[in-house]
Amino acid sequence: MKQVALVFLALLLSSCAQLMKGQQQPVTLIDAKQGTYFTSCSGTVEDWGSCNDKARQTCKGAYETLNKLENPVGGRRELTFRCVK
Repeated sequence: MKQVALVFLALLLSSCAQLMKGQQQPVTLIDAKQGTYFTSCSGTVEDWGSCNDKARQTCKGAYETLNKLENPVGGRRELTFRCVK
């Protein structure tokens, strides 16, 4: 019985750890000519900080926010941005 409880506990903890990592949404180039990118940081796993981090990583620093959309009902957050040179 103790072994079953330990296995269950191990599975539970690994599941929680996986949920904490989550799956980040990718950054998509939507207009190569203008260098416009789009990303989503929706749900409970990501927040505006992760959207901003993805924009900084994509641009290697400075970026300009073109559009920011948030729908609190579904936890939907979207960021459209362009790299600043």
